[in-house]
Amino acid sequence: MVQAIENRTDLTARLLGTRPHPRLQAWDRAEVEVLDAAPVAGYADLLSRNVGRRLLLAVPRELLADAVPGSTLRVRARLSAGEAMADKRPAPGTFAVEPPV
Repeated sequence: MVQAIENRTDLTARLLGTRPHPRLQAWDRAEVEVLDAAPVAGYADLLSRNVGRRLLLAVPRELLADAVPGSTLRVRARLSAGEAMADKRPAPGTFAVEPPV
């Protein structure tokens, strides 16, 4: 059995679109363009390599209620079982949706 690496990365991304997640109820799969990434102290950084690329990101649907394509997302995320995932219950200051400019 392979042990999971505890990891977190703070991402800044542009939302391109969303659709319901195929496996996780009450989650969406957001397609984003990763604009910037920063490691989180004390955790491995497994997502910074995606800066400048498109990424599918699992996000609890309720967190995306105000998001529209073009919005900027600031999200703490992790790689889990090969999938990028936002924190289910983000700590204050670790998730934000900013309207398109």
